[in-house]
Amino acid sequence: MNNQKSGNFNQVLWLGVGQIGTYVIAFLSTIILSRYLSKIEYGTYSQIIYVYMTLMSIFTIGLPSIFSYYIPRLSSSQQKTLIGSLNKIFLYLGAIFSLVLYFSSSIIAGLLKNPELAIGLKIFAIFPLFTLPTLGVEGLYTALRKTREVAFYQIYSRTLMLLCIVLPVVLYQPNYRLAIIGWGVASFLSFIMAMYMKTKPYMKVEKEFIPDMYKSIFNYSWPLLGAFVAGFFITSADQFFISRYYGTEAFADYSAGSYGIPLVAIISASLKKVLMPLFSKAEHEGKIEDAIKSYINAVNKSIKLVFPLVVYALFFTSYIVLFIYGEKYSASYSFMRNHLIRDFLQIFPYFSVFLALGMSRVYFNMHIYGVVFVWVLDFIVVKSGLDASFIVLVRTLFGVFSTIFAMIYLFKVKKINLMPRIVTNQILIIILHSTLCAFLIFLLNYTFLWGHYKPLFTLMITFFLYYILLIGSSFIFKINYLELILNFKKK
Repeated sequence: MNNQKSGNFNQVLWLGVGQIGTYVIAFLSTIILSRYLSKIEYGTYSQIIYVYMTLMSIFTIGLPSIFSYYIPRLSSSQQKTLIGSLNKIFLYLGAIFSLVLYFSSSIIAGLLKNPELAIGLKIFAIFPLFTLPTLGVEGLYTALRKTREVAFYQIYSRTLMLLCIVLPVVLYQPNYRLAIIGWGVASFLSFIMAMYMKTKPYMKVEKEFIPDMYKSIFNYSWPLLGAFVAGFFITSADQFFISRYYGTEAFADYSAGSYGIPLVAIISASLKKVLMPLFSKAEHEGKIEDAIKSYINAVNKSIKLVFPLVVYALFFTSYIVLFIYGEKYSASYSFMRNHLIRDFLQIFPYFSVFLALGMSRVYFNMHIYGVVFVWVLDFIVVKSGLDASFIVLVRTLFGVFSTIFAMIYLFKVKKINLMPRIVTNQILIIILHSTLCAFLIFLLNYTFLWGHYKPLFTLMITFFLYYILLIGSSFIFKINYLELILNFKKK
């Protein structure tokens, strides 16, 4: 069991490597395009990607999670049948997506008040036909416990995207249309790679019929579509109330402060992807206790990595905002501080457990109540004249209540305890230890007036001293923070 548990966290780390590569490449793309394209050209390019990503969540109708749910429950022959059928569905959905983009391009351009957007969307319209069928590669290989291949695929596809988008703009002409065409070329090449990867594990496997397959697929995915739509309304509440009632400057402060720690998002996303097929297989085979032990091991290790980072960021939020955005966005720190609280919750992947156990309708119902909760409380915040940062705090509270509800529901209905004493004890110890260390460094910062220097200098010296103190005093609290790095390096 120890080898399996360690292997599960190693799977998480490989997914993390792939996502770090994805994040870095996307960041480089943004930096380069924003410098070579004019503000109007870059704005149009960004709007096209925004429209695509918004509609993508609707047209995928929750199908990518099918891979993680069903693959661990099926034989290899049935897996091949399922993947072939899902590829066909993605092709049909991609074709519909392309037609919708093409024929609604003028309407969307009118809504966003950018006539050039209509041309860009028509150029872009064919590409969803290639991008949708690539979905599921990560879910498939994670379910097969081959996350190293996922990391290579993610870095390959994102590097290809970077080169195809950036090189025409840098070497030939700074034009958003060239960037969009390059995006399409990269999508087609990634499509070929994805199709190969989806068929590779089943080259010598015969297909096996699955009764009521399409009915089962859509019964599982439709509630997820509803949850994603409800999630869109929950997220849009922040933007609506702040922009309408607090003004443009407050919205700019909100936009600059609506970020968590990238590493936390990467670790939590990787954790969810690994645990979903693990729980799905365990529930199917009646070995749920083994999955819970693996969950506890992975979450405990994630807590050691994530919680000290979040605690440090909460103490030094103002310096982080000043370093990234400058003095004019100093007011963003209150938004970011309220947003950072969510990072504590991200490593408890109840969403993956719900989906693995076929409880997508419960997840949907949670989000329906969430829409009412967030919109009503935001309205009360506005009418009470409270600061705009309370709008962000409302959605953070929704995340807290959702996590608590999910834990209680799973314990009562499925007898699954995702917050056993070993986890709660470690949470309390690490939060206490991290808070003490961060508070001491915070006091030192004001004693020696490091805060009068550039924010980058302050962050570098306080971060270094914080981790020296944290690791140096870890023996008192019996916590091995270096275990994760040493284990991964050994593997």
